[in-house]
Amino acid sequence: MVEMAISFAINQLLPLLTEETKQLKGIHKEFADIKYELESIQAFLKDADRRAAAEGDNTTDGAKTWVKQVTEVAFRIEDVIDDYMIHVGQ
Repeated sequence: MVEMAISFAINQLLPLLTEETKQLKGIHKEFADIKYELESIQAFLKDADRRAAAEGDNTTDGAKTWVKQVTEVAFRIEDVIDDYMIHVGQ
């Protein structure tokens, strides 16, 4: 009876562990892609800050809007990463 229960648990657990392993392997590539995108965003924002400092108030409204939007996206990405880390920690 106990062997049946353990066997059942093993049979149920093995596919779950296999699936979890597949998902975790995919996450590493996703994190690398996100890191690459964040580095691009960071370089863009540094360049935009340099241009804004050089141009003063002559920065175009389009550039200001673009910087604002990219900054907001970067903060949302940071929030998602924080949420993920909290979830993984639990």
